[in-house]
Amino acid sequence: MSRKRVCMLDWLRGGAILLVVAYHILYDLAFMTPLPVPAWLTPGHPAVEAVHVGFLWVLFAVSGICSGYSRNLLRRGVLLYLAGFGVTVVTTLFLPDYGIVFGVLSGFGACMVLTALAAPLLDRIPWPILTALGVLLWLVFRTFHKDGVLHLGFAEMAPALPDVRYLYPLGIAHPSFTSVDYFPVIPYFFMFLAGRGLHRPVSRGSFPKWFYRSHGRVLEWIGRHSLIIYAVHQPILLGILWLVDRLL
Repeated sequence: MSRKRVCMLDWLRGGAILLVVAYHILYDLAFMTPLPVPAWLTPGHPAVEAVHVGFLWVLFAVSGICSGYSRNLLRRGVLLYLAGFGVTVVTTLFLPDYGIVFGVLSGFGACMVLTALAAPLLDRIPWPILTALGVLLWLVFRTFHKDGVLHLGFAEMAPALPDVRYLYPLGIAHPSFTSVDYFPVIPYFFMFLAGRGLHRPVSRGSFPKWFYRSHGRVLEWIGRHSLIIYAVHQPILLGILWLVDRLL
């Protein structure tokens, strides 16, 4: 199939990024202001977190699908990682209470770099197995970056982790580590990996015809610029909170 844009991918990503912005607005209002937020809309509530995981799956899996179209995935990943490091520097210097360390740009960049380096191996694995493997590994490691627990279906295990401060990119966070936006390799690379497997049937045109047609130009435009929107929206929200806090 040619490199014609797959409109449904942009549409899905556009809808997901709007939900991301809404989630962060609710988070900031609930935990960084005295304003009352209904419990059922507060991040941490099971229903809210279920939706949160859903739109993160869309963002990472769609990016995994699109990684197969990239002419230079390694270069793109490095640039995104450096952009994420820039966000870390700016927020640490100017918004120290709301610092973003290994946020979504760093996470996406790391996923792209790893995928580019492992592509010769990954692309030899049948796509259903690769996609299933990504889903399975995410199920096992889904909370590892928060509590160090592995979910094995029949049991849960908390392996002994090294007491090292700088393994947070992998998902091994030291107790002193803090970040208001944290997307380590484990478990988010597994979402990306599942999408990488799906690239093959998507690029061959194996999905229904409606998947490739436009379904809404606004959402598709947002989807095409999702990383830029994600990069700027949280620093803007945090900057507004900082300014309001200083003025009141």
